[in-house]
Amino acid sequence: MQFYCFFKDNGWTLFVRLAQPHKHFEAISSRPLLLHGVATQTRHGGQTRLTITSTHAKQATIQAVLTSLAGFLATLKATAEQLTEAQRLRAILTRAFAKFMLSTADPPLQMASVCG
Repeated sequence: MQFYCFFKDNGWTLFVRLAQPHKHFEAISSRPLLLHGVATQTRHGGQTRLTITSTHAKQATIQAVLTSLAGFLATLKATAEQLTEAQRLRAILTRAFAKFMLSTADPPLQMASVCG
């Protein structure tokens, strides 16, 4: 239950940290930046695709950030069944809080090293 409350209260912060691990965004500035767009969901051939069209002036930057996040989530999804719950959480938190990882600590978890 505590885990649920943590994500309910801090979900946006975690999402933004996953999107931009090395930069801190306040909710008041990041929400308009990352939520300023129109999404279209398309289903065809058993696949679902979400297309986001941004009308923000920083569209290229937003696209790069969200593409990077989508790549991370796709990798996590592809390997999630092979990982324990603790390993999945560690992969998410390692990416989200990479800025705070000490250079003397263990290197960030790579998805291939967990599965290999």
